Amino acid sequence: MTAPAVSLVMSAYNSVRYIDANVGRVLDFYERAGIHGEVLIADDGSTDGTADSIRTDERVRVLRLEHAGKGAALRAGMAAATGNIRAFTDGDLPYGMEPLPLAIAYIQERRYHAVIGDRTLPGSAYESTGLLRTAVSELASFAFRTLVTGGIYDTQCGFKVFRGDVAAEVFRLSAIKGFAIDVELIYLLLKYRLDVKRIPVQLERNAPSSVRVVRDSARAFRDIATIRLNWATGRYRSAALIELLQSELRTDVEDAAARLAAGNPADHPAP
Repeated sequence: MTAPAVSLVMSAYNSVRYIDANVGRVLDFYERAGIHGEVLIADDGSTDGTADSIRTDERVRVLRLEHAGKGAALRAGMAAATGNIRAFTDGDLPYGMEPLPLAIAYIQERRYHAVIGDRTLPGSAYESTGLLRTAVSELASFAFRTLVTGGIYDTQCGFKVFRGDVAAEVFRLSAIKGFAIDVELIYLLLKYRLDVKRIPVQLERNAPSSVRVVRDSARAFRDIATIRLNWATGRYRSAALIELLQSELRTDVEDAAARLAAGNPADHPAP
């Protein structure tokens, strides 16, 4: 069986009520869009039979993991993924599959290294999930972008897509086990000057969250300190990402020189 063009990792925890139906939605979308894709369910130690409820299909793989958190589940899923493009979303498929073709196009045609959903962009639609959750989320978002992710306002959107080689390396470097892995991933992309495109998303469904707002936000603030410490101590050092960027620069320089020599300096659109 040939390697898939797209791997979609879906993290799941006690999701038996909806996970198989959503796997079906992904497979139907692949067929309609003509995408040779796979689905990996990273079951984070569910106790409700989530893993057993998922259909048998050669395009679907289920990873039965010990309960360790969203970050650990996504890391395991991405380690098992083989697609040239690797994406992740939540088990409730909150933003559907419609953003995926656009993300693929940005990576394949515009040469972005990663595409992330951003609920703050014009064209997005997202409903609040309660006053306390909203207030804590806004506070956490302010801390994340101030201390870690710069001008990226929405770090926690559950839709992120990567070029395969980039995904393999940034997830290998990642260390956060909880939901702050989203922040860690963006931090790594920005620190290595990788090209990131933000796109709007439309909320389609939102299953009850297993996140405990105050407790998990406190852990996220602790993880911010861990992320910055990991960078300062060289924990995130990556020769592979440095070489990737240098190789792309060499290729761009060679292409630019060839175009100038051929008298076509503007025939290649900038990303």
